[in-house]
Amino acid sequence: MLIYIFDVDDTLIFHNKENHDYYNMETPDDLKNLLEQIPSDYNFIYTNGTYGHGDAVIKNMNLQGNITKIFARDTIPYKYPANMKPSFHSLAYVNQEIKKITGESLHQCFFFDDMIKNLETAKVFGWITILIHPEFINYKNIPYIDYTFPNIYQALIYFLLIE
Repeated sequence: MLIYIFDVDDTLIFHNKENHDYYNMETPDDLKNLLEQIPSDYNFIYTNGTYGHGDAVIKNMNLQGNITKIFARDTIPYKYPANMKPSFHSLAYVNQEIKKITGESLHQCFFFDDMIKNLETAKVFGWITILIHPEFINYKNIPYIDYTFPNIYQALIYFLLIE
């Protein structure tokens, strides 16, 4: 079973110095089309933001039909900082909940995030780690990072083509 787990900020949406309103901007259908084509059985959001933030961004991007569940700092039952990535407790909770949702004890999780520390902890759970970062080339030799890409589009195209 293939599970895709996506961070929101600077992974699905990239913030820059321009003043974008990510709750009200028009979003191209490219990302939605890619998510509909990737060979995953389930897609999850895992954000250090609030559930409301994750939900608003997903709705704005018209991705709600592609997402099984959103894990956020206010839906993980631990107190700060244990409720947030890269906390071992936070990732253990998400990993356990995914197993409950999918009914599978063995699955392959692909985790897309822009923060190296988050990927380091995810590797402890056997997740396949994908760094999304504009300077991706500088992080290719870190042992707990399996793949690096400059943006989510190139990452998804790659995984679409290799399956």
